[in-house]
Amino acid sequence: MGCCGNKNQEKQYNAESQAICPIMGGTVDKKEAEEKGLVREYKGVKYYFCCEGCPEKFDKSPESYIGKTSVSRNEGGCC
Repeated sequence: MGCCGNKNQEKQYNAESQAICPIMGGTVDKKEAEEKGLVREYKGVKYYFCCEGCPEKFDKSPESYIGKTSVSRNEGGCC
């Protein structure tokens, strides 16, 4: 099981139904994120998050996370 209980990280990525969490870099099921309120829209683009802590970080500094999807940049650990 992946970070934050994200069991979808080990499955093959499907861009239609999944997104990459801009904070942790893991795969996120878009439908599940919508249902849990783990979505933000910024400059007309929707961003999906793996857990409750990620949208909070994104809200504080969205520009620092846009276009970054590598897990290695998350030096502080999970959320």
